[in-house]
Amino acid sequence: MHRAPLAALALTLPGAALAQNVAEVQVAPPTITIRVGERSGLLATAFDRIGNVIPTIRIIWSSNNLAVAKVDNNGTVTGVGNGVAIIEARVGPRKGQAAVQVTGGAAPPPPATSPPVTTTPPVTTGAPDPLAGQPAGTGPAAALRLEPGAIYLLPSENTRVSPRALREDGSPAAPVVVTWNSLRTDVASVDQNGNVVALAAGQGTIQATALGGLTATAPVVVQPAEFTVREAAPLMLSPGDIDTLHVIVASQNNRAVNPLVLQWASSDQSVARVSLAGVVTAAGPGKATLTVSGLLQSKSIEVSVHRVAEGMAVRPRFSAEVQLPLTATLKFEAQALAADKTPIPEAPLRWFVADPSIAGFDAQTGTLTGRAVGKTTLVVRGPGAGLAVTWNISVIAGSVKFAQPRVGIGLNQRHTLRPSYADDQGTIIGPAANLTWSTDNPQVATVGEDGTVAGVGYGHARITASAPGGKAAAADVYVVGEIVIASSRSGKFQLYAAERANLAQLAKITTDTSSATDPAFSPDGSRIAYVSTSGGNAEIYVMNADGTGSMRLTTEPSPDGRPVFTPDGQTILFHSARTAGRQQIWAVNVDGTGLTQLTRDSTSFAPAVSPDGQTVAYVSMRNKNYDIWLMARDGSNQRQFTPTPQVRESEPRFLRDGTLAYLVERREGNRTVQQVVRADLTTGSVTPLTGIDLALTSFAVSLSGDLVALVVNAQPENRRNPIYKVYIQPVGSGTPVPMPTTGTEQMVTPTFRP
Repeated sequence: MHRAPLAALALTLPGAALAQNVAEVQVAPPTITIRVGERSGLLATAFDRIGNVIPTIRIIWSSNNLAVAKVDNNGTVTGVGNGVAIIEARVGPRKGQAAVQVTGGAAPPPPATSPPVTTTPPVTTGAPDPLAGQPAGTGPAAALRLEPGAIYLLPSENTRVSPRALREDGSPAAPVVVTWNSLRTDVASVDQNGNVVALAAGQGTIQATALGGLTATAPVVVQPAEFTVREAAPLMLSPGDIDTLHVIVASQNNRAVNPLVLQWASSDQSVARVSLAGVVTAAGPGKATLTVSGLLQSKSIEVSVHRVAEGMAVRPRFSAEVQLPLTATLKFEAQALAADKTPIPEAPLRWFVADPSIAGFDAQTGTLTGRAVGKTTLVVRGPGAGLAVTWNISVIAGSVKFAQPRVGIGLNQRHTLRPSYADDQGTIIGPAANLTWSTDNPQVATVGEDGTVAGVGYGHARITASAPGGKAAAADVYVVGEIVIASSRSGKFQLYAAERANLAQLAKITTDTSSATDPAFSPDGSRIAYVSTSGGNAEIYVMNADGTGSMRLTTEPSPDGRPVFTPDGQTILFHSARTAGRQQIWAVNVDGTGLTQLTRDSTSFAPAVSPDGQTVAYVSMRNKNYDIWLMARDGSNQRQFTPTPQVRESEPRFLRDGTLAYLVERREGNRTVQQVVRADLTTGSVTPLTGIDLALTSFAVSLSGDLVALVVNAQPENRRNPIYKVYIQPVGSGTPVPMPTTGTEQMVTPTFRP
């Protein structure tokens, strides 16, 4: 700031006018700590409205708590009792304050009401206090020492030295009266309050002598040296911020210079104001130069005050919880915004982690690192009231794990993958979040930011979910047609897929040169079990839904057929005539192990498993008729479901709602008819799914129950050489539509993708 010459101010402004023109009163230093009985000086400075110092002004000093500290007309504060007192310097209506903390004595009793404010301070004679600066103690003194023990000063600088009376064990003794003396008066002087003033370069000694001959000395080194401002330039502040600058002497162990011997000024008070104690107040946006002068030196520091911040942009977006795997990292970004939403890159931001043992944050890189399993918060505060964003952080142990690492979907069908975080033992510890998704085959399947996969074309795609820190897991997605049938269009029965909207467009699945029939989807749609004769006779095989990875499960010379998956996808049931030439129901694991026979009575075939996996339906001829029987998953509790001697029931199929569909053949008048019906296992009530106009030999029904695929003998009169076709019909209405064939092509064993 600009300061007018002091002499000119004194000559042109009378005292009354001076008081009327005071715009601000500052007290330096703003806070001090003294002990009971100790004294310290405060400096009050009055400024006019443009920042000029008004030197000839009468300051009225007061203390708000005389039981803690008192102050005289010169601004000298004396500690009275433990506590904090506010010392006020007043000029007319303007006032400045300093906080004084007093230690080393008994705490004063609390006031009955609000602390009294002294409007007319006590006036002292200014005589030195011989015990000033000495802590309370008891007993006779055995030694005397000075604090500080060595004094470094610049020419014309001053400081305060305090005596310490000590007992033989080093504890404080009762305060003693000392006499001060400088042994080199040409280098430094000392008054009877211990105030030392550096006079000229050189080395001197300050001596304190107490009654009884106790003496203590401290060297005084006075040498010219450069002082500097400790804070780094430029000083970046937000509007309304307050910061304190410190002047130090680097060559003297970075000691601080007494602020009372320095003067500060600002080049632009509309940007930043600075007090005599180096306290900077940011006034408004812009740049200014702060200058500190004294001891025949002058230094400057640039200060920059940014625009007012009224908002913040952060990334990642605020959410209820951010999950972070142990040892992984996650990038956070924040930027202050002005009222017009433009960024303020120079605005300072402060980051805090509530529990650094759970997660550590590097503000330089904006990186949060998981350190221990647990929950904490990450907070970023902007330079303004209410500008703060808090993220709830959950650090979890382990890596990404898919509960369903394989899935089959259809064209234009969507399915959302939902991975979890798991610990080192594979135990799920919570849903995974903040993942990055990718696909290795976007021509087959795409994936969105939330893990939703969309089928684009037939085939296989590998979907990868990557967690912060690089840990990842992958899921296999197979896109296949809704209806899979066995067709002889290539000469031998092979498996093909089609869509209900385009029955004429078949996509071949199997690639072997032998016969392949009886397809059955796994519950997740990613695998197909089927019967192949590639080994010389009919055996059970399993493959990926796109036809890859075929594996043989059974090796018995007797033919096996009609495989079906259990709902957990781990076991396949089928029928085989490997026992005494009669077909029975068997179970085998998908890896070919654990072969188990479930039925042993008469002839049993065509198994089906309920959606809950608890019930198996099958066809049994133990009553010399085709009947539907039920049993438990392990083969126990076998019981007849359709006791109808005059009707043949076969081809059981469970629907998703737990009802059972099957094929009924019966006589009506002079003809035999076939019809697909659905039965409730609990009540036994039966409802038809199809009419009786077609010569049905088998069927399949979608799990939702809205569509049936019917295997029809197109020439029912030709029982020796039947011609099999597959018709598609909506349940309850509509006309059966044949899947188009060419030449002698036949179609059998349809199934629906789950």
